[in-house]
Amino acid sequence: MYAVLKDIIYNKAHLSGVYLSPHNSKNCFILKENSPNAKCKEVNLVGFESADATFGFKLDMKGTTKISPYFENKKGLDKGNDGIVFTTIANKRYVFICELKDGGRGHIAQFKSTSCFIDYLKSILKQFHHIDTSDLIFKYIVFSKDGRVSQNTSGRYISRNIDGLDVFNMQCCSKAEYYIESFI
Repeated sequence: MYAVLKDIIYNKAHLSGVYLSPHNSKNCFILKENSPNAKCKEVNLVGFESADATFGFKLDMKGTTKISPYFENKKGLDKGNDGIVFTTIANKRYVFICELKDGGRGHIAQFKSTSCFIDYLKSILKQFHHIDTSDLIFKYIVFSKDGRVSQNTSGRYISRNIDGLDVFNMQCCSKAEYYIESFI
């Protein structure tokens, strides 16, 4: 699945990843917000198991304002997120949809829009490549200055169900590292 996604997603949309070794816990993706006025500029998601079982891309690219030219901008149906990461952790397949936000609003519509795009990708994987994606587990993470980090006793972050989505509302700290396993 990961090789196919790398092949079909536009190269300029690929997230930059750093893979040091097959078992290095610092294997990471860097999420960046390029706006000079952004309060939350960069987040590092670390601890991915393998480059072969991980792929990340962004839908919020400079020069693009919509996911699809077929939608009107008024409905929020075409907004993309700053990072979408497909990965396998402990033999389970996940999709992490991430957003760097200056304020605390507007990310739910973006998460839903990106989820629709991922449904389209899942259909392509099934129809053209015969890849079953029915076991994918979705996690939604918003990083903002208004975020509230909550952890349980095992060190995992606590999410809230917002409009049917499993959402983590994280405090954005400049160039902070967030271990991906803390979101599962």
